[in-house]
Amino acid sequence: MLTAVLAWLTSSVGKVVAKWGALGAAIGLAYWRIRESGRAAERADRAKDTLAAAAERERTHDDVSRMPDDRVRDELRQWVRRDG
Repeated sequence: MLTAVLAWLTSSVGKVVAKWGALGAAIGLAYWRIRESGRAAERADRAKDTLAAAAERERTHDDVSRMPDDRVRDELRQWVRRDG
């Protein structure tokens, strides 16, 4: 079986098929590496955005907790709709 495969790969058709197969494998590997690199960069961007949002949320919470209660009520009234 192995000798038949080696004999086929040494033929002119086998050489062409092996050459194109190696080229296709190299292109596929390069595509996969680029795709995974892009996915990793997107995950890093998402993690950075999540950390920034958490920091902003914490800063807002600290600011609100330092405000007097009546000022917090006044601030919240600006966000409430008065329809009727």
